[in-house]
Amino acid sequence: MALALLMLPLSALAQDEAAAVVDAPVKEEAKVENNREGWASYSPDHCEFTIEFPEAPASKQQCEMRGEKQEEKCYDLTTYTQVFDMVGTVNFRVICNPVDAAIYNDYSAEVMEATLRAMTKDSVVEEYNSAFREDEGFKQAALVGAGKSGKLDTIYIAQLWIGKQSAFSIEADLIGDGVKEADELYTEILKSIRYTGIKNIAPAKKTEPPKEQ
Repeated sequence: MALALLMLPLSALAQDEAAAVVDAPVKEEAKVENNREGWASYSPDHCEFTIEFPEAPASKQQCEMRGEKQEEKCYDLTTYTQVFDMVGTVNFRVICNPVDAAIYNDYSAEVMEATLRAMTKDSVVEEYNSAFREDEGFKQAALVGAGKSGKLDTIYIAQLWIGKQSAFSIEADLIGDGVKEADELYTEILKSIRYTGIKNIAPAKKTEPPKEQ
């Protein structure tokens, strides 16, 4: 199953190991618009990418203290979870941050795959495969691995998409085994992820290029 999922459209940028995460109050729901068959399409104003969920996901602001000066960096974390009969769970975490177009060329396949591995080091017990591709307007990397949630096995997929306006990251867990409805929903949400193009907004503030891990 893992290799098949990797073939779907190819998430969060690696967090600073020393970052102190502070949760702000949870918003009622993320900014979404209805799309196919009543599903909610999530794509913030600055985001060149979109993902669809059966219903509006939740969103909350997270802030981290980064750098020598311990400057506070904040971003919106969007989540969607659905539990099936207490034996299967689908869980998604999505971040889409604005970036400066100048850093686009800094995101090589090696940098993006290293970023995914840094992001998943605490979640993936065994890495199955990784992939990278570049298309018109964006770059995309993905990693598939196995993990644990308590005593239950998980399939874990991380995706990182880089455009000229935004960096879009997804962490997706499929917890439990043999729950057909969970498998189908997990796959359908992953299939919904896509590049939607440049948006007519003000340029983002300059962003520091990534560092190879």
